[in-house]
Amino acid sequence: MVEFVVSVPSRYPEESRLGVSQIGELPEFGQVWVWDMLYAQIMHALAGSQEAHELKEILDVWAVNMSSKIYQPFEHVRSKGHTRLSEALEIGDPVSDPVKLTVKVSGVAAEIPAVKAEIPEGTSRAARAALVLALAQYFIDGNELFAKELPLHVLAFRKYYADVRGPDEAESVEEAPIYAIQKALEYFNSVARGTMQ
Repeated sequence: MVEFVVSVPSRYPEESRLGVSQIGELPEFGQVWVWDMLYAQIMHALAGSQEAHELKEILDVWAVNMSSKIYQPFEHVRSKGHTRLSEALEIGDPVSDPVKLTVKVSGVAAEIPAVKAEIPEGTSRAARAALVLALAQYFIDGNELFAKELPLHVLAFRKYYADVRGPDEAESVEEAPIYAIQKALEYFNSVARGTMQ
């Protein structure tokens, strides 16, 4: 079992510094799968809300920009600020009485993990959306591979939500992450073969 605890200030988004702590170890290659599952769950929970639209827009804009830079030297990309999801988001100790949202990851090695978000009752939609952004930024900051893979996953989610099912449909919670993984694999395989499709 691995846990990520995201602390969101009670005055979020006016105060936008979020805390992230990790209990247990998660292999770096497993981070993108965990994030995909969390994103699909939160998008479904927030479906149709302004917060869902804003979350998707922040991620889509970042992914379009970052996707053209995934083969550039990573330190150069980071130094230019391209690895920051949003200027308004900062990872550090939150400054006011925070709400703690927990992401629990369980499963056996080499199997798809189970991802469960534990969110206190009454937590705002904005704080739920912040959970997705905070965990993404936390992984980006610590894992170059995640930072380079995430844009492809976000763009695959965008295509899924536009062409297959909206986030309001229950099936999207399981289907969208699988779709994102498949599309990212197809992309990297086509690059490896030298035949961009």
